[in-house]
Amino acid sequence: MRYLNVLTILVLIVASFSLQPNLQAQTEGETPELVILPDADAGLNADMTRASELYTDLMWAVYCRTNGYNIPKSKITYDILINGLESDKDLARLRENKLLSERDLSFIYTERASLRYSRLQDFTGAEKDIETAISLNPENVTATWILAQIVTIRFDYMERNGNKEVTDVLQEKMFATLKRVVELEPDHDRAYHVLSTMARKLGDIELAITSFKALTRIVSHESQYHKELAELYEMQNRLDEAVQSYERVVTIRPELTPELIGLRNHIGQLYLQTGDYPAAIKAFRYILTSFEGSEDNLSAKTDSGSTKVPATYNIDPAEIDAHRGIGLAYQLQNEFEQSEFHITRAITLLEEKVKRTRTGFRVRSRERIRLARDLQNARYALGQIYIQRNAPQKAIETFAKILADDDENVPALSSIGIAYQMQDDVKRAEIHLRRAIELSSKDELPDAYNALGYLYAEQGIKLDEAETLVRRALESAPKSGAYLDSLGLIYFKQGKLDAAIENLEQAIRYLPDTPEILLHLVDAYLEKGLKQKALQTLEQAIQLEPDNAELLQKLEAVKPR
Repeated sequence: MRYLNVLTILVLIVASFSLQPNLQAQTEGETPELVILPDADAGLNADMTRASELYTDLMWAVYCRTNGYNIPKSKITYDILINGLESDKDLARLRENKLLSERDLSFIYTERASLRYSRLQDFTGAEKDIETAISLNPENVTATWILAQIVTIRFDYMERNGNKEVTDVLQEKMFATLKRVVELEPDHDRAYHVLSTMARKLGDIELAITSFKALTRIVSHESQYHKELAELYEMQNRLDEAVQSYERVVTIRPELTPELIGLRNHIGQLYLQTGDYPAAIKAFRYILTSFEGSEDNLSAKTDSGSTKVPATYNIDPAEIDAHRGIGLAYQLQNEFEQSEFHITRAITLLEEKVKRTRTGFRVRSRERIRLARDLQNARYALGQIYIQRNAPQKAIETFAKILADDDENVPALSSIGIAYQMQDDVKRAEIHLRRAIELSSKDELPDAYNALGYLYAEQGIKLDEAETLVRRALESAPKSGAYLDSLGLIYFKQGKLDAAIENLEQAIRYLPDTPEILLHLVDAYLEKGLKQKALQTLEQAIQLEPDNAELLQKLEAVKPR
């Protein structure tokens, strides 16, 4: 309505200028006689005149605020305008005649509130005007948004000053007002931005997620909103949704800056956690493309066979992280050759970086400690790969490097003990596994307890201690098929066949495709006299490993003649 009134006034003004020459021509230059309106129209004419005055003042106030030097004039004009409206006896008739609507009045109060809030920092006066504006027009988006900003500023101030009682009330009002803004205007990105930021800050994660999702819809090209949404998903362990949002970030920003390389590394780690190993490999490979020029630089070999890093080569931590990540992904897919290649590359780079820090006076001791820890972790990962590849000697050499720097490294002690066990070196296996157990707490390293217990079971010695050790391991992982197999084997060696069969059958439920456990169960069935069950179990094992000589030999002995 207000735009129609203003437009009407402007049209009348323009028309009066354009018609004036024509009127003079028609009267041969004489001023025409004014026509007196009938008495019945006198009131309407006065109302229109008053309305035009109001809108003229409003336009002047708006014009003045466009120039910083005229802000005081704008404020004075708004004050005169609103004071006149509040005391105008004819205001009711103007509204009744629809020359001034509730929305028009709400707009005028909102305009002064905006001036008070944004230019004069008069929050109290602005809030008073806003409350009047909203009471006149509850659907006034601009007024509600200004109120939301004022309440948010007050809340933030009160929170920093520790006034909890007031803060709780303001927090409720802040969220309610911000929600009202986006209810009135669902695409109000600024309101959603404040709502999401405050919700995240105050721990209302669901509200923050809802608000950031709205922002990613409204401003879909803004990568920061997708990133913050991903972080919130990650906080709630909603990793699949987090990955999707992070992927959106790198789609919007495909450049390989240090920040985005780090983000891609993080995406790769999330894929590892969700079990999507091909996607993890793809993410890490994309990172390594930025170091493609350096691949040739690392092709030279030393006499010992390891990769040599040129002294001029700039070692980027992101490259190391990508090699470790892709190596782990290949390992989890049982692609041990590729896994070994990338973990070895990471170790080479870490060893060179550690070497350089020894001569770098500016490198902090904390950085040296971190690098040493990363190197030990990478070596441990490589040693585990050698164990999985049934290469115990290489595993022993790798774990020995860890123990050379830290002879109390419990995981390395346990793993080197297992590697010696694979070589049937019972003495060294027992020494290292016992040392690992001495240094570990009850639930820190169940593998060491199980490995030593299994070692004794295989040798048929110290079976009571072996049972105690494996039971300790099962306290940490009661559903471990490997630990249940160890306990079953111990019971078998003790002659407790029913207990042995029970534990071995349970182990098979957790690890159904493990020939070694199936073979233990076959022996227990045979000792119990259950030949048919033994034969069925043996055939199941041979299906898994049809060329296993031990299984085929056992089958020949079990088959009825």
